[in-house]
Amino acid sequence: MARALKVFTWSDGFHRYTVAATSRAKALAAWETDRDLFKEGVAEEAPDAPDAKAALAAAGAVIRRAEGGLKSAVDRLPKARPKPKVDSQAETARKKALAEAEAALDAAEAEQRDAEADLERRRRALDAEAAAISGSWAKRRAALEKTIARLRR
Repeated sequence: MARALKVFTWSDGFHRYTVAATSRAKALAAWETDRDLFKEGVAEEAPDAPDAKAALAAAGAVIRRAEGGLKSAVDRLPKARPKPKVDSQAETARKKALAEAEAALDAAEAEQRDAEADLERRRRALDAEAAAISGSWAKRRAALEKTIARLRR
């Protein structure tokens, strides 16, 4: 016994494609698509479709009808969601907290710069002190070696 024909349809926004087939798989094959348009929610069984009679008269053949065009397709796009309204008190508090955090960061950066500059001053002072000690040691050693050499003779 032959299976009963069902009418399936889908639209790409520009054309409506209708076919009479015994199953969804056969409808997808007639539409020559690898996508499962039924699973995506694009295609459906539509026994009351405008081209249902024509599709049933030519089982397996795709009936293609021009649809609304670009304006119609654009009109069917999901509408942009409005931005949620922000509580003005919460927004003011957030802006205040942000300003305080930025000021704290600026202060911390200035403190870090000052600490690094102080370390650099101390390094230079220690380098100068080391050079002075090294210089005085060189003079003192030379004098002591001169004394030792004189006493050895």
